[in-house]
Amino acid sequence: MRKTERLIRKLNKNKKGSIEGLPLQLMIMIIIATIGTAILVGWMGNIDSPKSIGSVEVVSGDIILDGNSTTDGMIEVYVSDQDGNPLSGATVVLSGLGVSDKNGKTAYANTDSKGYAKFDGLCLTLRGADIGFITVNVSMSEYGENNSTRVAVIS
Repeated sequence: MRKTERLIRKLNKNKKGSIEGLPLQLMIMIIIATIGTAILVGWMGNIDSPKSIGSVEVVSGDIILDGNSTTDGMIEVYVSDQDGNPLSGATVVLSGLGVSDKNGKTAYANTDSKGYAKFDGLCLTLRGADIGFITVNVSMSEYGENNSTRVAVIS
């Protein structure tokens, strides 16, 4: 019992020591953690949500076949972003059925400020089939690609 009493007396006399330093260390750690959290939240606030192509719609089109081919096709495509706003400057490329512009080159156009891309004077061939499809491929930097829309061509 004597040893225990001596230990208790010794602890009562030493009221300074590490107990006073502990709250100061905790305060410093809390301040550093708060500043670090504020910096991370600030960085995350500047991160933009991912952008994507929302919808691709063929709003009008008229492809009249003369036998199995045409040289006077017209298609109009509307492109919007993930929020439904018109997507300006997207590249729209048509592929399939040997589709080309009136000069025999790849049929492509960029969307205007209202999200529309217009193709006029398209040439294509069904190659002996009764039905075929033109795929509408849309791409734009930071928005990705979309090739989910097809146009049916029936003779």
